Amino acid sequence: MYKFSPIFISIALHIILGGLLALSVDFHSPPKQIELNTANFTPIEATVVDQKAVNDQLKRIEQKKQAEKQKELQKIRDEQRRKAEAEQRKRDIAAKEKKRKEDAKRQKQAAAEAKEKKRLAEEKARVEEQQKKQRELERRAAEERERKAREKRANEERAKKEAERKKREESELREQERLMQEQLEMEQSSRNQQRQRQVLSETEKYTALINAKIDQNTYKDDSMKGKSCRINIRLSSSGFVIQIRTLGGDKVVCVAGEQAIRRAGELPMSSDPQVYNNLKDITINFGF
Repeated sequence: MYKFSPIFISIALHIILGGLLALSVDFHSPPKQIELNTANFTPIEATVVDQKAVNDQLKRIEQKKQAEKQKELQKIRDEQRRKAEAEQRKRDIAAKEKKRKEDAKRQKQAAAEAKEKKRLAEEKARVEEQQKKQRELERRAAEERERKAREKRANEERAKKEAERKKREESELREQERLMQEQLEMEQSSRNQQRQRQVLSETEKYTALINAKIDQNTYKDDSMKGKSCRINIRLSSSGFVIQIRTLGGDKVVCVAGEQAIRRAGELPMSSDPQVYNNLKDITINFGF
């Protein structure tokens, strides 16, 4: 390790500081006059620079230079790699183009050979067809005479069978229509009965729900036991109470019933139109 004298180190530091000051000077601005306050001026005493600090600084400068050099080398390697990849892509494209042209040439040649082969086959087929036509004409003349005779007999037989078939089909069709009508009537009757049972069941279910809802909102009293009141209720499709009418019974029980219905506000109601039709104007026997 080199050792520098304190004088050398001091001179070097002054040169570096002088350079930094020169860079910071604004040459376009007029020079400023610096006034020194000699009253508060304290002389700067020269100190000996730490040799290790100087060496560390020089080492850092060297490391920075090496890092910049490595960065530049990496940049060059990246550029070379990009150029190599571009060249490889060009070679790949050229190879693909060459293969495409070769494939197209082979396909064109194969198509030409196939076309020629087809032409020869068609020519041979035409010659054979012409030879067969003459024989076919002679054969057909004889067959035509025989065919006409057979066709006449067959037409007569078909006409007879067709008449019998139509008569039979008409009879079967009338029977099928009759059976289908009976089946439809039975199915419709069954569906109607099933629907009525369903509507009746839903009506009973929602009648019980309405009574339960009113009972939940009833304030009961022992004095009402054994007494009752008939109340008519008109409902909307949502179950909202539209009208309440007292039809007869114990006055106290009737008042309690009307109050319970009003407290309920909206009573249970089915979305089925037929069930609603049965329940839209309902009379309940309210009692204890």
